[in-house]
Amino acid sequence: MELERAFEIITGKVEGILLAKGYKKQNVAQSDKEMTALYTGDIAYSIVYYFDKRRVLLRSCGMEDGEPDNTWKTVATWLFDPETDTARDAENIAEDFAETIRGPKQVAVQKQKKSKKDGESTSDPLFFANRMVTYFPELRDEIAYEKAHYESFRGITFADEKIMPKFRGYVKTLNKGTAEKFSKALSDLYDAGDLDVKGIITYILLNSIEEDEVFEKVTENFAPENKKIAVEARKLRGKKIKPEKPKKPSRFMADTLNNT
Repeated sequence: MELERAFEIITGKVEGILLAKGYKKQNVAQSDKEMTALYTGDIAYSIVYYFDKRRVLLRSCGMEDGEPDNTWKTVATWLFDPETDTARDAENIAEDFAETIRGPKQVAVQKQKKSKKDGESTSDPLFFANRMVTYFPELRDEIAYEKAHYESFRGITFADEKIMPKFRGYVKTLNKGTAEKFSKALSDLYDAGDLDVKGIITYILLNSIEEDEVFEKVTENFAPENKKIAVEARKLRGKKIKPEKPKKPSRFMADTLNNT
């Protein structure tokens, strides 16, 4: 899909909500690295698409002397690849951004993502669940229910109870073309994900696949290192992993604790 058109779909829905609240759209100089839309009012919102990361962010920050104070916080993040994603994917992103601005999530989820060593933010289970809406549209209502009824998104539980049953059925229907796209997308999500997301993909989703040939089809286009990890994780199917026992303190440490 043409990226400019996708960006118009995403920003259009958000813009309608913000303009109705009295916000103003500001002119922003575009660059060869990103595409940006900026809106200012009580606070500032920006929607940014990074070409190299194929990622679109909804961000917010405070205002100072009529200008954004540039202490941007990421409110929502989605992957979008114009080569494989569709107008429907852009509409899903637009709706999620609109819900974020409309509802109480506007304040509740304004938290920074965990950082990688290179400073790049990682995606969390909520981001992953939102991305799965592309393949399982019925997840949208289930995600909304989860947000409304729990203080924080129960990523592992949600993946196990809501995503995994749909995933198991879906991967059996993949043909060569759809399998290649899905495999690449899942590998990208693994790369972008935090430790919870990586665990969801390997231990919950991939290990739910019973047929070896289906597992091979889903992981065929994984990055080599990701494929290696997925294969190793598959060896743990059906095994109970005992939690690590806490180490006993050394005699010196024990004496020190007893004396304090």
